[in-house]
Order: sequence, then C-alpha cells, then structure tokens
Amino acid sequence: MTCTPHPATFRLLDVHVGWDQGDLQQADGIVGFEDPAGLRLAHRGAAPEGPTRDRLLPWFPDPRLAPGCGPCGWYLLVPGERRLLRRDGCGVAFAPVWPSGCDPDPLREPVSVAARGHRLAVVESDRVLVWRREGGQLAGVIRAERPRWAALGPDDEVLVACRGSTDLRRFDSTGGPRGVLRTGVRGEIIGLRTGPERSVWLLTDDGGRLGIHRGGHRGPFRPVTVDELAAALPPSTLTSADEDGENGENGEGGFCLTENGPEGPEAVCFSWQGLPRDPAPPATDAYVTSGSYLTTLIDSGISRCRWHRVRLDAEVPAGTAAAVEIVVSEDGRYDESDWQTSAPGVTDFLVDQPPGRFLRLRLRLSGDGASTPVLRRVRLDFPRVTSADLLPPAFREDPAADDFTERFLSLFDATLAQLDRVIERYPSLLDPAGVPDRALPWLAGLLGLSFEAGWDARTRRALLAAAPELYRRRGTPWALREAVRIVFGVAPVVDELAADRRWAHLRAARDQGRGTDQGLGAIRLFGRSASRFRVGGTALGAAPLRAFGAPDSDPFTAHAHRFRLLLPAGSVDATALRRLVERQAPAHTVGSVRTGGAGFVVGSRSTVGVDTAFVPLPPPVLGGANPVRLGRDGVLRPGPRGLRRGVGVGVVSAVGMHTQVS
Repeated sequence: MTCTPHPATFRLLDVHVGWDQGDLQQADGIVGFEDPAGLRLAHRGAAPEGPTRDRLLPWFPDPRLAPGCGPCGWYLLVPGERRLLRRDGCGVAFAPVWPSGCDPDPLREPVSVAARGHRLAVVESDRVLVWRREGGQLAGVIRAERPRWAALGPDDEVLVACRGSTDLRRFDSTGGPRGVLRTGVRGEIIGLRTGPERSVWLLTDDGGRLGIHRGGHRGPFRPVTVDELAAALPPSTLTSADEDGENGENGEGGFCLTENGPEGPEAVCFSWQGLPRDPAPPATDAYVTSGSYLTTLIDSGISRCRWHRVRLDAEVPAGTAAAVEIVVSEDGRYDESDWQTSAPGVTDFLVDQPPGRFLRLRLRLSGDGASTPVLRRVRLDFPRVTSADLLPPAFREDPAADDFTERFLSLFDATLAQLDRVIERYPSLLDPAGVPDRALPWLAGLLGLSFEAGWDARTRRALLAAAPELYRRRGTPWALREAVRIVFGVAPVVDELAADRRWAHLRAARDQGRGTDQGLGAIRLFGRSASRFRVGGTALGAAPLRAFGAPDSDPFTAHAHRFRLLLPAGSVDATALRRLVERQAPAHTVGSVRTGGAGFVVGSRSTVGVDTAFVPLPPPVLGGANPVRLGRDGVLRPGPRGLRRGVGVGVVSAVGMHTQVS
C-alpha cells in the first residue's frame, strides 16, 4: 500500500536501545533514563527520581500518626505536650486517650506511635510502651537503646527499629525478647509496618533516595516498587502532612485525611495538636518546572545523509510541554544558530536541515510543578524516502520545487504509513496472549464469548485460545470437560445417564441357535418401574399413575438426553459451575452437577463380598405369578420414613463374605 520505492532506515532512542548517554551527554532536571516508563521532570528535593515522601504517606505516615480501628480511627502523638490523642470515627474530633491524671505510665519523651487492631505502642527515647484494649491495659515495657520506630505484628509480636541500625529487634507485648531480624538494607529506616502473611515493609532513606523493601521471617528483604506496595497493603486515609510544628509548640502545620461526605470524598484537616483547621492549598511544586537533555552525535553511517523525520512517543498533560531541537552536520561541528526547533505541541515533524552524516538532538521538558510530561521514545527516520522518488525526473529539476514536493508528499506518505501499521498490527490484535487485559472482553465479544467477573486474565486468555476448538466440538463431552478444566482447573467426569440405565434386555443370539444372550446380574430385566405403575410388576405406592406414552419405551426415555458432572468435594464453586454447564450444554439436554461429600462412593453397581446382598423384602405385587395378600406383607403407601431400602451398611451390619450392597 505504501508508495515509497524502498523502506527507510530509522534510529530509536528509548530505554531499550539507549538514550545515547556518553561523555557529551547532558541532562539537567530530567530523570528516567533507566525507567521503561520514559523520561520525565525530576522531583524536587533530595530524591529527584522518587518516590517522594508525600506519595508514600498513605502507607508510611508521619511518626506522630498511626491508623487505628475503622476507616476514620487515628492516633495522634503530641510530643511537646506529652499527650496521646485518639479519633474513633468520621466527623469526630481528637480526644485524649487517657483523661488527665489517669495515665497508667505518663509519657516522658515520646518519639512515635504505632497501632494494630486493639493494640497500641508508643516509642520513647529509651523504651517502648505497649498497651492492649486501645490503651486500657498496659501490657509491658520494652527496653531498647535509642528506639525510633515500632510495628505491631501478629502473634502478639512487636518489632522495634533503633537509630543507627537496620536490624529489627523482636519482642512480645510483655517485653520478652524473641530475637533479631536482619534486614541487610542500606541507609536509615524511616518507616516500618507489618502486612499479611507475616510480611514486614520498610521505608529507607539512603543519602536522600527513598526506597521500599519487603521481607519477613521466611525470606530476605528485597526492593519493591510503589505499585507492589499498593497492591499488597491498602492505603490509609492520610493524604498530606507537613513538617511545620514538629515539636508541637508553635501550633503551625498539620495533616489532612479523606472522608466520605454528603457530596462524596472530602478533606478533613487537623493541626498537630488535634484541632480542626481549614484545608491547605494543594502542593504545586512536586516537580521542577523545566529540564533539558542533549544527546551525543548520532551517526547515520551515510555520507551527506538527508535526515527525514522526527517522531516523539510522549504523554503531555495540560500545563506541560515537550520540545525538540535538532542540528545536522557532516563533521560534527555546528553553530548555535543552526538548531532547528519544533513548533510548540508538535510531536511529529520533518527535518529541515542540510545533508549531513551526524545529527544531534536536544530535548526540553517544562511543566507547572504539579505534573510532568513523559517521553517514552524518539524515532529518527533517515534517509529521506518519499513517493516523490517515483515521479519522472522532469518534476525534480528545480531544487526549491523538489524540496517542496518532497515535503508536500510526505503528508500523504505519513497517512499511508499509519494505515500500513494498522494493517500490520491487526493479526496481533486477535492474539489473546498479546493484547492487554482490558481488551480481553472486547476480543471475547468478537467470538461470542462472555466472561464472569471472577475470572482472572489468565483464565480468559486460555478460553480465547481454546475457543476455535471448543466451538468445533461444542456439545460433546470433550468440549464440556475442557471448558471446566480451563475455568476451574479440574477435570470432571461426564456421566451420561442414558448409558447407565437400570434395565436390561434379552437379545437373541445370531449364531447357531444358542438361545439368548442375557445381561443379568447387577442390572434387572424391566423390574419394578419407577416411571409408571404397571399391574403385575410394580410395588404398591412405588410409582405414579400415568396415562400417556408407551410403557415399553420407559427404559429408553427415562434418562435420555441427560448427563451429570462429577467432581471432588470442595474443588469448585458449584453455583458458578452450574452456570457454565448451562451455557455449554446442548439445547436438547439437561445437565446436573454433583460434587463428592465427606465420605466416598463405591459405585452404582459395585459388589462387596461374594454372592450375598443386603436387600429389602420383596415388595408386594398385585397379580403375577406369586400374588400377596393385603394386610400381611404389603402397604398401600410408604410409611413416614419412606420406602424400605434394606439395611444400611456400617450401622448395625457386618459386611464380609457372601455380602453384596445393592
């Protein structure tokens, strides 16, 4: 579809190929050269590449704050006044945990506070006080050297981090030592908390660079990202906390929480003394406002190369901008006036430079401080190849007209190239393994599939990959088993009831008059019918009266078009399995689901012992060869316990030789 005579070459600048960071590389205010997310403006402060302390507040709050019970429960330590305050619910102000004069052990030099459930811990300069019942009962006093942080874990465990050490000391609530947990992390611990599965999470400061680490008693500590932290631990309602009034003496500064108000989420702010205050204006200086990056000389390998096009894969939010400047030279020398600057907001433009082997690119990012542009990739196309190369030479005699013609036709070439890329990528859009998770429902809609909310992405991809074969063999036992295996991870047994009838038949032999071939034993020949009452063959009260259909066809139609899925007990959700069976079963069939119980099933026709059976008395039958008298061995309807079913094995029965269960 493309009209260019031959494909052009190109050069990429990204984290995978490289950003050409050499001796001449210059980057000021831009970070992310090793981040797959792309280049961006640096954070302000000592940690330019993040994460910032404000971003981690919901998981690692200020040492004076600790989340308590409920979404709005919080503890607030006021070090200057040596008080501990508590907030028990939304819309409630902070109040002292202990009324004046009722503190069981007055605070001396409080440093930080921690809470978990109904347990509470306050770290002081030389000890850690642990309470139960939300401060109602002093459980113990832990003696430690220069403690700084504490975290309450499961099994009544208390972890303590001390200044100058990255090891965690373990205690019980009464102060009894349990050992030391070696973390091996670098820097200083400035945040500590526990998580599910006895995990321990650390926030460290290594020369101004913040790091998050996860470990515990079962594995070493390793660095993790903010996304991993957010996926494992739910965030608290703390949204901001400033550093003013750290000692609680001047009453300045405070923190803000998010609560559900009448009109949705709203911010509720307090001072460091627990008094309500107006919300502070949002911070607008998270990032630096400008940054630049200069590449090395990019070699095309072609003498007097005519560079063609520059394309940026960038995300530019409102209030930010990304600009590119390029210069081309044959020997690497150029003047400052030779730079070509792209128009504001343009991420795709043609190179308007004289031919040259080398190109140099300068990137400039700018923002308002609250957000940053993100540049993921730069593509440089060379040499210049357009559909003008297909024109007769007469159209290219004038250099000025030729340059205009090439730039004019490049507009159409770019549009056609985009269509070519869409066509090239179309097969990948139908590949379940290559599309994002959010595109799986759309792809399922093309194939007529429907997903349940509880199915994960792995299950959905497996169903999409198996859809062609499932459609081709739909309605067969294999397709039903395969669908259940993919969704629930177990292989069921499909029991077709029509193949397991309770009747047998006699068949005449076809060779030399041997008589009849009888299928006798565990099955019976048209015995006591459970589908309709028949004089001379059905026990009184054991079958309904019916006046439709042929009685002789009952053995064939009683279980026709019916099947049953058998699975182990507790292996799957029976309700979800029934929904799947209803969608996958043929329209003319009726399916049921049966899971195993606490015991075991011997079988429908299994023999225990040899030649002996525990069976009920023969039912009374009117008529026949051996008629019975009413009132002696027969009943007109079943008793309160139902039909007599014989002896229950394992109740008051001995099973041994000559015994058969039927």
